[in-house]
Amino acid sequence: MPDEFVEKHAFVLLEIRVINRIFVNIRLFFGMHIELHYLPSLAYMSLLTRRDESHLFEIMEHFPKQTYRNRCQILGANGIEVLSVPVLHVPGQKAFTKDIQIDYSQAWVRRHMGAIQAAYGKAPFFEHFEPFIQAIFAKKNKFLVDLNIDFLKLSMKILSKGFDYSLTDDFLVYDGLSFYNQIQAKRDTEVLNSLVSVPYRQCFGTDFVPNLSILDVLMNHGRESGRILEQMNIN
Repeated sequence: MPDEFVEKHAFVLLEIRVINRIFVNIRLFFGMHIELHYLPSLAYMSLLTRRDESHLFEIMEHFPKQTYRNRCQILGANGIEVLSVPVLHVPGQKAFTKDIQIDYSQAWVRRHMGAIQAAYGKAPFFEHFEPFIQAIFAKKNKFLVDLNIDFLKLSMKILSKGFDYSLTDDFLVYDGLSFYNQIQAKRDTEVLNSLVSVPYRQCFGTDFVPNLSILDVLMNHGRESGRILEQMNIN
């Protein structure tokens, strides 16, 4: 009897997984599959905003280190500055992105806000958006996924874009519209070569620096940033 019970329910679990895969593919048919980034780059945001459709964010991957999932780039007085969100790791164990927790034992929020204020304190729209950034940091999200989604929601709201999204419940190889892992820190040169960038006013330097965090264009151009993103493209 126990063997029959296990066999029967194992078959049910298999059916559930098949159904989940079907629903994932249906969501992909109507949307775009991509991983979540922290305060994403303009290349990433150009992908999200150029299609008026839902987004399927990959959270069932094994979390990779040294990627834009927990880091971004802003432009300061001394050039490009990298901001990284520290996360908790269990030695010797792989973790899904959905389970990655933020490490608040380090004073990273203070460092990030200090760097953002130093970089954009004199930008035209800093006073407009700084309270919303502070509010997100003040929430002290436990999980990195939630922090990244909160900043995406804010960015899309400023850009007057809808933000319909869902999260993966299984890790699969997709044949549909997927830009998963196409924008990586280790492939910056390749991304820059394929990005049709549009120079815009920045706070520092005489030479335009492309593909910074979405913060850079929002702080300098506010809601007009949407028009700038519309002119960008990835070949």
